[in-house]
Amino acid sequence: MRAFTELFAILIIGLTLGGALSWMSIQSNHGFGTLKIGQWTAWPQSGSIDADPYTKAKVAADGDVPLGAAEGLAFHATVDLRGDPLRLDCQYNIQGQTPPARFWTLSAHSIDGHVLKTPLGNASNIISRSLLRGTKGDFVVSTGPQLASGNWLETTGIGPFQLIIRLYDSPITGASGISGAKMPTIELVGCPT
Repeated sequence: MRAFTELFAILIIGLTLGGALSWMSIQSNHGFGTLKIGQWTAWPQSGSIDADPYTKAKVAADGDVPLGAAEGLAFHATVDLRGDPLRLDCQYNIQGQTPPARFWTLSAHSIDGHVLKTPLGNASNIISRSLLRGTKGDFVVSTGPQLASGNWLETTGIGPFQLIIRLYDSPITGASGISGAKMPTIELVGCPT
């Protein structure tokens, strides 16, 4: 009887430890094939049937519907230019240009991927077609709880968040479009004291 109890305890410990390690592995990344441009990270294979098992498991666990390679690519950013985590109560400037795309969106999300809402209940996002741009096609989007002139992406609350740029119908989704691609920078303007 003692041997059975020990075997049962070892089995429970093994299943618990294996499950915990699997969950941590799935939650910590989207697998292999990461594309990093500055502060932005994308997983081009996440919408493909050729994706590695870890990426497929992460997509399934998140309940995410990734863009297919023919549709576009989503870039995620969780840190500012200094490498500090993005905070909802801070002001940031997102400035520069995106890779060529027919259309793109910029939205604020919780760390677990839910779209953030403004106090009026609207999604916190901006679309490329309604953006004010400079003479060279560059832009500045201010984000934070304080109203800003020009392009403003409202965030409210406290805690970390992430920004997601989704490029639709962009040549960067193919291997040839990646070289020389640039993404906007995210620079901290200020935080409450």
